[in-house]
Amino acid sequence: MFPIHLDFDFFSPYFYEGAYFAISILIAAIWASKRTKHLLNDEKHFEGIITWALIAALIGARLSHFIFWEPSVFFSNPAVFFDFSGGNSIVGGLVGGMFGAWLYTRRKKLNYFTYFAVISPAVLLGQAIGRAGCFLNGDAYGTHTTLPWGVEFPRYGTSIPSFETNTRISSEAWRWSAENGLVDATSTVSAPLHPTQLYEMFGDLILMYIIVVVVRRMWGNTKDFKNIFYIHVGGYAFLRFALEFIRADNNSALYLGMTGLQVSLLALSVFILFLYLRDANKKKQKAAA
Repeated sequence: MFPIHLDFDFFSPYFYEGAYFAISILIAAIWASKRTKHLLNDEKHFEGIITWALIAALIGARLSHFIFWEPSVFFSNPAVFFDFSGGNSIVGGLVGGMFGAWLYTRRKKLNYFTYFAVISPAVLLGQAIGRAGCFLNGDAYGTHTTLPWGVEFPRYGTSIPSFETNTRISSEAWRWSAENGLVDATSTVSAPLHPTQLYEMFGDLILMYIIVVVVRRMWGNTKDFKNIFYIHVGGYAFLRFALEFIRADNNSALYLGMTGLQVSLLALSVFILFLYLRDANKKKQKAAA
């Protein structure tokens, strides 16, 4: 855990989470492609959807990072958006990706919700892999806990391929622990922290399983795939909203002890619930007519 320094002389990225980011996209894209071919017999439009979704996801991930974590940095120097040293938010990436896919399906006059239902499980699998990368990288860590599964993140990372301890900088998790008086300056590990990365990973996998089962049952039946959209978006928004209460690396509180991201996620959850109830009411009225 935090972090493995990839030091190849000619190229030495500080964090290796980007590798997990690429791996998660690749695996998600492969599974999504297979599901699209199997369920929709459509490879041509999948290529368009994934291209538009990835471009919009990268833009959304970058923008949301600055909006929710470093707004002052962005507004004082908007050109920092093009500084690729780091700073991406999964929430913004997901919203951007969904919007990009929607634009493509609208342009091609395809049913967005059908394609969303087919690709959704692969996206959640990609999210889970990404969170595993966060855990190994030691970021997105949680607050202090006395629970038996609390994780003590290493203070220093290890350089690869030399396998030497790199003491040039302490991990964020250790620094947070020290700043809050949970460890002293001689400690080589952080205080026991909630592994919020793994909590989210398991939450993503549970949502993925639910959606796979629901899609399988719907496929030869009603095919009301808007419900898959509601489960995925509403479920993830609520999951992330809840986890923010025990995230130690979040931004400052904005309203009622909630961060700006939490307020946005709560609003999104409520909006998705409203859409679901509205659609359910319309179905009842139609059935009674």
